Amino acid sequence: MHRRTAAFFSSLALVASSCAGQNPFHSVEIQLPPSVVSETFFARYVLTGQDFGGWVQPRAGVSSYIVDTGHAIGIKAILYAPGCAIQTVDLALSEAANRHYSFVCQPLGSTPIAGALLYPARFYQPGTKLQAKYIARWAQRFLTLDDTIVTSIPVGDAASLTPDGHFELNIPDFSQDALAGSADHPGEIQIWAKDKSNQVILAQLIAAGPRRLKTRMGGLRVQSAYPAETIFTLCGTTSFSLTARDKFGFATRAADVNGVCDR
Repeated sequence: MHRRTAAFFSSLALVASSCAGQNPFHSVEIQLPPSVVSETFFARYVLTGQDFGGWVQPRAGVSSYIVDTGHAIGIKAILYAPGCAIQTVDLALSEAANRHYSFVCQPLGSTPIAGALLYPARFYQPGTKLQAKYIARWAQRFLTLDDTIVTSIPVGDAASLTPDGHFELNIPDFSQDALAGSADHPGEIQIWAKDKSNQVILAQLIAAGPRRLKTRMGGLRVQSAYPAETIFTLCGTTSFSLTARDKFGFATRAADVNGVCDR
C-alpha cells in the first residue's frame, strides 16, 4: 500500500530548474523563451495511464520546467503564457532518453471587459480582487479526462472592484487563437472574486445578459470585443451562502454573499 501511494505521488512530482544536470532520470523538460516570465507560465499535463494528472508549480527566475514522467509511455499537456496563444503537446516517451519541448510564444493580442456588479454593497470589501479564467471545455477530450475535471487557466491581470461595483479586465483575444478560438474547441471566460490576502475564491460573477454573450454556466463567450459595459450578478441566492474556495478551487468555508445565480 505504501509503495503504491509513493509511486502515485512520484508520478506527479515536478522540479523547476534552469540546470539540465538536475533532471530526473525519466523526464520531459519544457524550455521557456526569455520573453516568458516563468512564474506566469501555466502547464496542465496527464501522463499515459493517469486519470487526473497534474500542474506545474510556478517558480520565479527559471528557464525551464521539468516533469518527472516515471515509466509513462506518453504525455499530453496544455501550455499557456500571458501574451501567447494556448498550445497543446502530445509526446511519445521512451525510457532510453529524456524529452525536450521548446515553448515558442505565438503572440496574441488582448481585449477589455468592462463590468458593473449589481448590488455591490452586499459584497464589496477592501482587498477583493477579480480574476478572469479561460475554461477550456475541450481539454477533457484532449487530455482524456473525466468530464467532471475542468481545466481552468487564469488569464490577464487581477483587477480591483470599486465601491460602486465597477471593474475592467484585459483578457487575451482568444478569438484570434487558432486553438482556443476554433469552433471545435469550445471555451468560455469566467470571472471570479478572490481575497487578495490569501487567494481564497469568494464568488463567481455571472453575466446578466444578453443571451448572445452569456454561456450556459454564466461565463462570457469567446469573442474579439465586448460591450462598453456588461452587467454581472453574484452566483448565489438570498437563501444560499456561497462556498469560499482556495486557489485550487477546493471548498474551504461559507461566505455570506447574497446574489442571483442565473444559469
